[in-house]
Amino acid sequence: MPECVMLCGIPTCGKSTYVKKLQSLNYWKDAVVLSTDNYIEKQAQRMGLTYNQIFDDVIDDATRELELEFNMAKDKGKDIIWDQTNLSIKSRKKKLSKLPSYYRREAVYFEITLEEALKRNECREGKFIPKSILHRMYHQFEFPTLEEGFDYVEKIKV
Repeated sequence: MPECVMLCGIPTCGKSTYVKKLQSLNYWKDAVVLSTDNYIEKQAQRMGLTYNQIFDDVIDDATRELELEFNMAKDKGKDIIWDQTNLSIKSRKKKLSKLPSYYRREAVYFEITLEEALKRNECREGKFIPKSILHRMYHQFEFPTLEEGFDYVEKIKV
């Protein structure tokens, strides 16, 4: 049975680092990782610019690319790792509704203090999130639950 693992958490909490670590251990090696950030970072590198410098210009393309990758993965019955913030019940529900019923649905959420997130944000060269936005996202985050339709929910304390 294919699985969809939805990562949930504010920027800087370690979602992408978590994916890279598990992939380096050959876990999720054949999974399709859905991430607008990955697309933006590749484009920035190709153009010799930073994530922040091109974000506004390429986010729509990144979103379309993610949708294409999702449909391809779903049609082939591949495991899916959804590496985005997935902050709200509403946004997660919308994404889960697109999955075929035979997918196992898992949520992994990252619990981080606002202070730690702000500290990590200061070290992100070329990918800085404005403090006001990080504050807003932190306070808007809704922890995922089984009631949303997940088969399994795991918390990672940062």
